[in-house]
Amino acid sequence: MSPKHGISKHDLIKAAIFSSCNDLGFRATQEQRGTDWRADVYVAGDSRTFAFEIQTSSQSLKKTLERQEKYTRDGIIGCWFFEIAPSRLSGERPDLPLFYVTEQEDKSLSVSLSGRKELPLREFLRNFLIGNIRFCDVARTGREQKVRLLFYEMECWNCKAMNHIYYVEPAFRSACNAAIHSDESLWGSDKNAHRPEIIALAREYVATEQGKHINLGEIKQRFSKTIHNSYMSFGCYSCDSIFGDWFVMEAELEIAFGHGLAEAIERTMELEEIIELNMPHWCYPGELPFCNSTQMQSDS
Repeated sequence: MSPKHGISKHDLIKAAIFSSCNDLGFRATQEQRGTDWRADVYVAGDSRTFAFEIQTSSQSLKKTLERQEKYTRDGIIGCWFFEIAPSRLSGERPDLPLFYVTEQEDKSLSVSLSGRKELPLREFLRNFLIGNIRFCDVARTGREQKVRLLFYEMECWNCKAMNHIYYVEPAFRSACNAAIHSDESLWGSDKNAHRPEIIALAREYVATEQGKHINLGEIKQRFSKTIHNSYMSFGCYSCDSIFGDWFVMEAELEIAFGHGLAEAIERTMELEEIIELNMPHWCYPGELPFCNSTQMQSDS
């Protein structure tokens, strides 16, 4: 962020926060002093007060928490804007609303919620001041998801017929755009590719004129001599031989290098089951329920 006319980055951000809060109808002051603290921007709401702190130079986590505790003691919600995360900060914390401010190409300021969402500064302030940004201990997928199915070639080890199987990308997302990677294990039946709603998408595409060249075998439980057990698996469309997870994983790695990709499709779908991940985070879902809301839980 480049200073303008000798004004420091710190003061540019402070002035932008001050003017935005006042424009939004909140009573804001700069350099407000307390007993043993001084807030860059202090905002008095109807029922809550806020202190916004801008940190463009390095500051340790220990020092940040010490300063935050003074606001907490005095019943003030401290909110921090950093350019670079303080050292030793290993994750988001409920006692430390800490976000990252950046300058865009048009010189406007935006705030990042740890890469999940990036909001214009004014929009962030409005939502934070009215409680639309909250701390949640878990991340939960929304019902509606955008997915990409990548079909790739897989030669049958038994009959040598050329098959196609697929994998799913990207990760599912929560309402606040947190990436949720569900647990997947080799030789297990818990893979996203084997979810009924994903299988239905693949089958639907294969049945179209565009997808009729895809040779997709049945996805079902098959017995594996490798593990002496059965699990959900891809199999040959011609002879129904199992495609073992180890070989499927190797084939997926080849796709990363551009080998064997036959088709990629993008679809919007509804998950049959909500996926939950223990992920403490500051949540901004927009018009959707928060990750830990009772409405979200009742949908699962």
